[in-house]
Amino acid sequence: MKKYYDNDTTKEANLEPVYNYFWDIPDLNIYDATVPNRMHHLDLSLYYYQIEFTKELLSKSSIDKFNRRIVKIPRHPGLKIFARGLRSIVRLTANEFRDLMKVMVFVVDNLHNKDLSEVYVKWNEMYLLSRLETFKESDLKIFQKAIDNWLYLWKYHIIDTIRKYRAINGYTTEIYESLHKTYVKIPYRLSNKRDVETK
Repeated sequence: MKKYYDNDTTKEANLEPVYNYFWDIPDLNIYDATVPNRMHHLDLSLYYYQIEFTKELLSKSSIDKFNRRIVKIPRHPGLKIFARGLRSIVRLTANEFRDLMKVMVFVVDNLHNKDLSEVYVKWNEMYLLSRLETFKESDLKIFQKAIDNWLYLWKYHIIDTIRKYRAINGYTTEIYESLHKTYVKIPYRLSNKRDVETK
């Protein structure tokens, strides 16, 4: 990214021309210092934004149809049912967003235009590739193409990170999140919600 910044070509690479503080620190690659966290980055952030953007794009009648389609999804073991549609998605968990990923292509089909369905198809392709346990070089090329097709997300470092450290599944914070849920969130919900520090 520094190369684009130095050459004043950030717009061509869909980057904002903002100087990065970490460029001045010798022998530091900020992308090696931080790990991509798929759950927070994709499930809870970008997919959330994609759904919110879709709802803003749709007319009132299309949003009603959108919610009716979600309500009509038949029960299936292991699939969360949204019995009242998607009124608010602020408090959804990563698992609930993953359940939405399984059905959203069908929910948005012909609501706005064909491109909207394609965005969700491309998202799913990219997302499924991000969950691979092992990558061959050919898989990385397919993954890079999927990233480029959906959006320029991760374009500049995720493939190199996978080459260097292998699949991103091994260094996400999902394990710590589940421990946090088991040992902090659930006991808190069961408590009187007072004197939290002592519990």
